Amino acid sequence: MNVEILTIGNEILIGKTQDTNSNWMAKRIAKYGHRLKRITTIGDNLNEISATLREILTRVPDIIIITGGLGPTFDDMTLQGIAKGLNRNIELNQHAYNSIKKAYESANRRGILKLEGMTKEREKMAHLPQGAIPLPNTVGTAPGVKLSEKSTTIFILPGVPAEMKSMFRNVITSILKENKGEFIERGFIFTGIGESQIAPYMTQLEKEFPQLWIKTHPRIGLSVEVELSITCFNVENGLELVENAINKAKKIILNLNGRLKKG
Repeated sequence: MNVEILTIGNEILIGKTQDTNSNWMAKRIAKYGHRLKRITTIGDNLNEISATLREILTRVPDIIIITGGLGPTFDDMTLQGIAKGLNRNIELNQHAYNSIKKAYESANRRGILKLEGMTKEREKMAHLPQGAIPLPNTVGTAPGVKLSEKSTTIFILPGVPAEMKSMFRNVITSILKENKGEFIERGFIFTGIGESQIAPYMTQLEKEFPQLWIKTHPRIGLSVEVELSITCFNVENGLELVENAINKAKKIILNLNGRLKKG
């Protein structure tokens, strides 16, 4: 499946909060053999949210995962923006309302929060786009949301990492497993040859193995340590191709090392 992630929050754009959520999700999406095609980050702006969602939908991903902006404050406008982007009304979802009310009652009984009852701000989190299915939040209060738009399934998760991870594990992981593909990743680290020296040889290797993604990553300085990684998704005989490419890459590096020593 093809997946896109949309993260929403002014705090990410000004560098106050680091987007660790996308990195965490990307690893798990790849693990089950699915392609994360794009990660987009935007601010808390109603028109920008709706326009960005429409743009993503033109690429017809199988899944869109949206994080952030589900809270009770005025700048949490993800749900309104998504509704606008889908041309749907926002309506009070009774299931969401009941789960939020229950969470706040529990917090009040345990002495975590002094203010009891449903305020206007708390009720705000229960107003979901028409046709939404609320997703339980076992860690926090704001429910997640599942929506369908033609062939695309949209998941809207909280931006708080602990809440996002819990909801991802409980809801999205099972979908990724059911439609599991094959993701292969192999690599090794070498020293003594800079990334620029190995680049033309890797270009040739990529032409020989067009189904694979061959990438070098300088790890320390200009040439002290370089990592070479080879990955592929759902390629027939993928493991064999990757192993062949790895072996050829190792031979290239050994030959280059030999020449440099002689020189």
